[in-house]
Amino acid sequence: MAKNVTQYDLLISCPGDVKEEIECIKSAVEQFNSTFADSLGISIRTKHWSKNSYPQSGGKPQALLNEQFVNDCDAAIAIMWTRFGTPTDEYGSGTEEEIEIMLHDGKQVFMYFCDKPLNPSQMDSEEYKRVKAFKDKYKDRGIYSTYTSIDDFKRDFFAHLSQYFLSLKTIERINNERHSSLLLKGFDRENHISDNAVIRDFKLKSEYDENGYIAKLREYYSEIDSIKTAKITGNPLLTGTLSFMPPAEISDNIKTYITEIAKHLNIELNENFFDLGNLHKSLDGLPMYSSVSGSDQEERKYHLIYKLYDTIKDFLKWISADKALTGMKSLGLILTNAGTDYDEDVEVSLYFPEGSLVTVDTFPELSVDDKNYLMNDRDLDEIFHIPSTAEFLDYADSVKLPKQVSVPVKPIQGIFGSSYDDSGDFTDYLSDVWGFETYTTDKCYVVKIHFDYIKHNTSVAFPSIILLFKDVTDIPYTITSKRNAEIINGTIKTTK
Repeated sequence: MAKNVTQYDLLISCPGDVKEEIECIKSAVEQFNSTFADSLGISIRTKHWSKNSYPQSGGKPQALLNEQFVNDCDAAIAIMWTRFGTPTDEYGSGTEEEIEIMLHDGKQVFMYFCDKPLNPSQMDSEEYKRVKAFKDKYKDRGIYSTYTSIDDFKRDFFAHLSQYFLSLKTIERINNERHSSLLLKGFDRENHISDNAVIRDFKLKSEYDENGYIAKLREYYSEIDSIKTAKITGNPLLTGTLSFMPPAEISDNIKTYITEIAKHLNIELNENFFDLGNLHKSLDGLPMYSSVSGSDQEERKYHLIYKLYDTIKDFLKWISADKALTGMKSLGLILTNAGTDYDEDVEVSLYFPEGSLVTVDTFPELSVDDKNYLMNDRDLDEIFHIPSTAEFLDYADSVKLPKQVSVPVKPIQGIFGSSYDDSGDFTDYLSDVWGFETYTTDKCYVVKIHFDYIKHNTSVAFPSIILLFKDVTDIPYTITSKRNAEIINGTIKTTK
């Protein structure tokens, strides 16, 4: 699971004679990060002029360094040995200026003075006097430590670093800084996240809409009509006189079906529309399996006629179900976390006026054939599902365990059509697909949706669209979550 980590910048400030300690600081910081970053969400990054400054003109050197990275650091470590450093315009050295900036801003400064033995020939007495004077300046403030060996420094610095960043006060401040910020959004007609939610007229999802289906049917009629076939006579292998090579034919029922639809579309079929030439049935060596064999044009025409027939059937099923669902409205919503930390166990409650919400119990009455079509041919999950975009995630991305959805049962087909009334299965499947619970009060419907987990700076779509019988202008909501003590109250407005 992804975690949000608060990063602190630690300024390393020391004159040029302190070198070995810089590597010890980096090592201690790496040890702290590897030990505590995951468990406490704290990470420290070191800043030093040698790696974090860049050439810049237009100001004093120290002032430019301050602007580039010193001022933004959260804490500092300052070390002095024998050298005090180069004076700046306002202070005795760059290190002194950096210390004073940090202290003035109320930030933590880890200050150390080195008492390691040193050959007198390596010491500049004037520089060392400045170091001692600086040390005396802070002796009554209790903010520095001394060390006599590099091992002592390494031990002491890691202990001081850990003590400060793991203090209860610091952890409390971190927890206050890191929090989720949950609210509801909608998406516009181009599926971009929007402050308002668009209410649309519900349209049954399919590969084609009504115009698309009609265009596809016309395309098939035209393509079939353009294929010319001619029956060749005189060859017993092609005329169907041999019993194992009977002619391939289109059944009268399918011909009637296709002809009637052509009349409705004002398409005139030529007299050879169903002529398949010398196409014949063939056995491909598999028991009970037959195909057709003939010229490329004959086979193509045969398969196109069946594609046309299947498309007509699908179109009629779609238009029947779509008509049964006409008049409903659809609404898509998104949960957004605009905060700095993840949240979990989130429950959203929406409040709809009485008579406005389509529930499982008030879903339009459908025929058995329409239910079978929606469950088995179209898949209810795809009809109501809100797919992810570049701006928001799929609801499944917020679920820790896979969503359990009832599996639709294919009805048994009998002589008189469907011999199985799957009304109960349809209701259960619809409830699973929608993924929310509905409750009624005296004046409204309450819809509850649960999200297991949502990362910071993330948006997650609801499990499905919400269906309405009529437009609503304002939808009040409340949000509760594991990592927020307060109940969030809000209202999302809708547009058409």
